[in-house]
Amino acid sequence: MTRTRKLAALLLLVAVVAVSVLTAAFATDNTKTYAYLPDHSVYFYDVAEGYAWAHREIDTLAMNGVVKGGGNHLFYPGNSITRADFIVMLDRAYGMSEALDSGAIAPQGSFADVPQDAYYSKAVTAAKAFGVANGTADNRFLPSRPMTREDAMVFLKRTIDRTQLDLSAGTLSGFSDAGQVAVYAADSVSALVAAKVIGGSDGRLNPKMNVTRAEMAVMLYRATHLREQGGGAAYQARGDIVNVCIGAQSYCDVVIENYDPTVHYGELMRYSKLRQENGVMYITLEENQPIDRTGVYTAGQLVLNHQAGEAAGTTAYPVAASCVAIDVSQPYHQIKSPVSTGSIYNYCYPSIVNGEVTVIYYTRP
Repeated sequence: MTRTRKLAALLLLVAVVAVSVLTAAFATDNTKTYAYLPDHSVYFYDVAEGYAWAHREIDTLAMNGVVKGGGNHLFYPGNSITRADFIVMLDRAYGMSEALDSGAIAPQGSFADVPQDAYYSKAVTAAKAFGVANGTADNRFLPSRPMTREDAMVFLKRTIDRTQLDLSAGTLSGFSDAGQVAVYAADSVSALVAAKVIGGSDGRLNPKMNVTRAEMAVMLYRATHLREQGGGAAYQARGDIVNVCIGAQSYCDVVIENYDPTVHYGELMRYSKLRQENGVMYITLEENQPIDRTGVYTAGQLVLNHQAGEAAGTTAYPVAASCVAIDVSQPYHQIKSPVSTGSIYNYCYPSIVNGEVTVIYYTRP
């Protein structure tokens, strides 16, 4: 059973999922709509090959303003994260500073090395008020120091403890470097292992290593998706949950209603239904569709060449006034120009609603 996550008296995280209210069911012969299921980040150039384990989590948090890049569509996923930035991410996800502003929690001062005008000051002050950040014996937070994996787990466990979710005690016996975990961090690390928020790598926890930005995003995503189960809250990975792009709109944590574990869900797929219920998006996906047509957009029409196996020739479709052209490569983006000047799309496929092209999906070879 899902339990709402709260800190103090303030609702801090209603849902990590951000969606648009949209319900659609298409059944007419001249309507075929397509969704793009990315196998890479749709926001960041550098979250691609090598980050299959993190790109959906990073995009979900980016879509909701929890994580941000460093400009120019770069996330720097392999870089370490500072203690200050880690707390900022926690605050964005759980809204600790909102509770402080509302008076739901009383301030407990700040740290000697946290300037009031620092971008992280408010988040750190809120974290101290909640007992998430305790600092050193001489009241320092060490904001610019890289966050270690074990300290990240301590901060995250303390945050979860201040919600309505309960974590069960775990064990570190399955990890070859369990003895390297600091005494003060052992309970937090073992609890997050039990909750499947962390799983280690090659049988190791690497507690003294700096946590990377990608690792941080995955931990934070899982923590904000904990569900109560027998014996304590835990994260459950689900193959039926995907991120989806439809035209210029992106949706995260969408549930595939007709999920089949034998089907590959990725890239362009036809969908027959998209709906929202109780804040959750649901999609019905059909077959995969290669982005393999050649098309010419001119005089308000998209003229598509027929594929091999079809009768030779072309088919022209009127283009809706609201039609968008989408480049599905990194980063996924709308093509602003020159879509109205006779553009040639060498590799494309359209969504068609009631005989009109509403989206042109384009890829580069």
